[in-house]
Amino acid sequence: MSADSSLNKAHLVRTNADKLARIPQATYAEFEADFRNIEAALHLLQTSIQALIDLGSKRCASLGLDTPRTSFEILERLEADGHLPTDSVKRFAPIVGFRNRVVHLYDRIDPQIVYRVVTERRRDILDLLELLLAIPED
Repeated sequence: MSADSSLNKAHLVRTNADKLARIPQATYAEFEADFRNIEAALHLLQTSIQALIDLGSKRCASLGLDTPRTSFEILERLEADGHLPTDSVKRFAPIVGFRNRVVHLYDRIDPQIVYRVVTERRRDILDLLELLLAIPED
């Protein structure tokens, strides 16, 4: 992944966060009143989190860390090597887990969980982005 590709992924995450902020979400009732809110949120969250996984994977490779076998291992390797703060795995694992749920258990998505991620965990996505971008590339 080139530096340009990393910048493109970072731009995608930031743009998606801005779009997520525009989805009606003052209450769960408002959020779920229009199915498009849930569908849009799912797509924006999935692509944002995937971009973070891609960025983290690239950072692991650039640092010469053992190749992660899972998305969670990306966080574990970066934290263990001191490139992410202590407890980053604990903090950001639910985001990665949510992405895995969307991709693999797409037929069992609970709209209330989507709402909670949009309203309570969106900041984690941006925080993880900044932490990953602070890790030097090649």
